[in-house]
Amino acid sequence: MKILQFGGGNFLRCFFDWMLQKVSDKTGLEYEVTLAQLTPDEPVREIAGSGEYHVMLRGYEGEEYVETLDAVRVIKNAVSPLSRAGIGEYIEAGCGGIELIISNSTEAGIFFDPGAGVPHNYPSFLALLLKERAARKLPPVMLMAMELNERSGDLLKRTLLQYGASFGYGAEYVDYLESCPLYNTLVDRIVPGFPADAAERVFQKIGREDKWLTSGELFHLFVIEGGKKILDAIPFGKAGLNVIVTDDKLDFYHDRKVRILNGAHTSSVAAALFAGIENVDEFAGHPAHSRWLADMMHEEICLALCGDEETHKYADEVLTRFRNPALGHKFRAIALNSIAKADARMSPTIRDYFAQTGKVPPKMTEAVKKLCELYSHGPLVALPGGEFELKDYAQLKGNSLEKRIESFFPSLPCGVRDRLAEAVQGGGT
Repeated sequence: MKILQFGGGNFLRCFFDWMLQKVSDKTGLEYEVTLAQLTPDEPVREIAGSGEYHVMLRGYEGEEYVETLDAVRVIKNAVSPLSRAGIGEYIEAGCGGIELIISNSTEAGIFFDPGAGVPHNYPSFLALLLKERAARKLPPVMLMAMELNERSGDLLKRTLLQYGASFGYGAEYVDYLESCPLYNTLVDRIVPGFPADAAERVFQKIGREDKWLTSGELFHLFVIEGGKKILDAIPFGKAGLNVIVTDDKLDFYHDRKVRILNGAHTSSVAAALFAGIENVDEFAGHPAHSRWLADMMHEEICLALCGDEETHKYADEVLTRFRNPALGHKFRAIALNSIAKADARMSPTIRDYFAQTGKVPPKMTEAVKKLCELYSHGPLVALPGGEFELKDYAQLKGNSLEKRIESFFPSLPCGVRDRLAEAVQGGGT
């Protein structure tokens, strides 16, 4: 199977390309990935020319800390649509037996620029390729967007239609795009990238330097929405991979990840920093803080979301992932833009918990109190680990507690927000 992949960054190489290699090793099926360059400095030709790179995975399995190392050989070619000279090579590669096109161009990578008269970014270059495939009467190609945008496949399709209209590609292009199976996805694996702490040891083990060595956590989850045809081409299950193909539950899995993993991160930020704890693994391994974190996740977030066995299992997996020292997750990085993050990550739990119980969740209320305290000192906060700048401090709607809570949780119903403010001030939940 031939695949065109936009981007050769750490995430896709540690996630999807690693999966392809696992399936190939288990089934004997062959996969040939061609990288399409997304940025001028992206070394796609060097990556493809290396012939092989390695993926180091580290994390806990139960109480045992495990480290694995896999060779990945599926990336075979590279093209660059960024130059006039490379466009022809790109088009021929994209029309040469490609069955699947994938991407991970970051949340900001899928956008429509109404002023652009020529292809210039990922979706506009993809639109050009699809127009050429339509003109050549080639079979429909599967499209899979792995960006972190919610329902990124739908966003990609809307953007492709916008570029088609802007460039005057016509009805033939639209009909071809409509015929292409399109998959929304949820991707879940933390990928720190090149493991500087372990690189020399890895190089000694494999007998050479590997410039494209990358690393991630053991955990992985890939949720695909859009029909089961993809499993005929890539039988993930035969390699024991954690892949879920669903017709209608992608939104649930996305919501679950945002509430549990991201919500727990943002809820922990202020408490950790005030306690002088800089890294997530230290917080998750601390006797008192880990208990608080587990109680909030199971008794509040899971309860408000769904409360089924699968949801609680995912919460336990997240707690285990948080303990992984190899991820290097720093609370100061998580704390950036907390005002914007809090509403998306915490409001749904507060809202749904209140709807079910008539109270605001007590542990998350403690987290809100700490967040409000963090933002009560001005844009520069003195912390045990050193001064920290709140770069979004100017987004506060006011300095009163009520205004701070409104700034963090604008989507909460007013009545719930009022009860939250009362609880933060000590009036119970």
